Amino acid sequence: MKNKLNYIIGIISYILAILLIIYYLILEFSIINVTSPVNRLIIVTLVVILMYLGFFFLRKTKNKMFLKLARFNIIVWFILYLIMILNLTLFDKYFGRDYLVNSLQDILDVEQMKREFMITANITPFRTINNFYIGYQNGNVSLEYFLRNIVGNLIAFTPLAFFLPRLFKSINKWYKFFIITSIFIIGIEFCQFFMNSGAFDVDDYILNISGTMIIYILINNKFIRKLLDKIFFLNEEEVR
Repeated sequence: MKNKLNYIIGIISYILAILLIIYYLILEFSIINVTSPVNRLIIVTLVVILMYLGFFFLRKTKNKMFLKLARFNIIVWFILYLIMILNLTLFDKYFGRDYLVNSLQDILDVEQMKREFMITANITPFRTINNFYIGYQNGNVSLEYFLRNIVGNLIAFTPLAFFLPRLFKSINKWYKFFIITSIFIIGIEFCQFFMNSGAFDVDDYILNISGTMIIYILINNKFIRKLLDKIFFLNEEEVR
């Protein structure tokens, strides 16, 4: 009886998670209703909790078929994170990212692209950060806006510190993680430029990579890593 109850609760949890994922995707890609990123993050958090509970109860049934759901959960959460971060940085109407993408003809016009890049891009380290700080000190920038830009950039890519080492066995050293994450972040910065959804800013990269590397160092030491793998039911052989 208890085994059957665990099975029912586990299946219901996954069904509810699937329904929430569908709802989340509708909100994420809606061109009519613009939903706050915080609300979307809450939905994703509920998905994570439901999937975690789903596996927690299904593993109690002792059915080996369900054991692979632990890794399945991580993959689904990673995909949801990628959808969220790519939409936030490239397409999100909430932040006014509804501009037209440069035409292929414009992109192939190297000289024009160079001129636009030099006009819009910030390639001077800490200039944007300093401008935000001065603006806050002078009262021209609110504390909320200052924190949203600084702290937001610091934490935006930190989930990669959890996902990448567990999903890709080759990313097993800090310098490999640093290189892959840097390529991903810089790639997004250039995409923002080419898609007219933002400007290339070296300070964004500095904040993004700094926050991500700090979290990577904190959660991938031997003790914390084993603890997290235990919490999410991942054994060492599967994640390395």
